Amino acid sequence: MIEITEAAANMIKHSQVEGKVIRMFLAAIDATGANYGLALGDEEAGDKVYESRGVKVYMSPKDTELLSETIIDYVDDDRGTGFIIRGPEDEISGCGSCANVDSCDHDHGSCDHDHGDCGCGHDDSDCGCS
Repeated sequence: MIEITEAAANMIKHSQVEGKVIRMFLAAIDATGANYGLALGDEEAGDKVYESRGVKVYMSPKDTELLSETIIDYVDDDRGTGFIIRGPEDEISGCGSCANVDSCDHDHGSCDHDHGDCGCGHDDSDCGCS
């Protein structure tokens, strides 16, 4: 499952180009871990398609094996602006779209706040900080 936060979905929707799709891919694996990429591209035969928040993300079957559990977020803060792609092996210490950054570890079962009232505008089933 690919999860796209509301901020990322809004940015992707504004960046789409007619006739192109959003492709996600494994760019490299280095000492810091896996590095992911997003790009506008063409649909290819055999592509797997994931949809979250009305945005379709296309991947090659090979990349799907590695990236099928990914969170795509978009940040614009004092550290910079851009997409952040986190895989299942990435440790997540906070949530940029949630008012409870310090207490949310993206595991609804262990959060110490109620996602129905977390300040990010989503209910439990569609919270951008899951």
